[in-house]
Amino acid sequence: MGYFPFFVELDGKAGVVIGGGKVAARKVEKLLAFGPRLTVVAPALESGIWELTERIEIRQKAFQPEDLEGADFVIAATDDREINARVSAYCRERKIPVNAVDDRENCTFFFPALVKEGPLTVGISTEGKSPAAASWIRRQVAGTLPENIGGIIDLMGQIRPWVLERIKEESHRRELFEKMFVYCVERDCRGDGEKVTAEELQALFLK
Repeated sequence: MGYFPFFVELDGKAGVVIGGGKVAARKVEKLLAFGPRLTVVAPALESGIWELTERIEIRQKAFQPEDLEGADFVIAATDDREINARVSAYCRERKIPVNAVDDRENCTFFFPALVKEGPLTVGISTEGKSPAAASWIRRQVAGTLPENIGGIIDLMGQIRPWVLERIKEESHRRELFEKMFVYCVERDCRGDGEKVTAEELQALFLK
């Protein structure tokens, strides 16, 4: 049946990462961009995790079930599949979403390959069947994005309230949003250094 790609608000949510190696460090780095409160539990920790101590809580110890108390989601990222499976079992009992790295059978959600440019987030998943394929596709997607796509989307967010206020017909709004977006992409792709402003869009499209 496949997996539906929900996009979930993580800002302020409590996340627990079990494991302190390079894989765990990569997961932590990617998650922090979305604002969760992260706790890392491991007896030994990669230097990259220690560098993030101002942004995460560290428990330098072996995993215990009580480490999951209050967690909104969990990443099991140790190099021991038995430990990861045990973490997954505890999470399932407590109805906590869990991702066990490289063990799709013990996941209740998958950690996608991510392309993130400002407000744009593209998540790519192969249902855990081929992380290598997901990584390759991520690179292809990232390479095709227009320059400054994040800034353009921010600009569209600025102009959106003006359009909603002035254009009542939904089909007309959709057409106008598309025209403005294409205009912004084409201007930035020219590479002339001239950035489009919200005022310019308003003057051109909302007369």
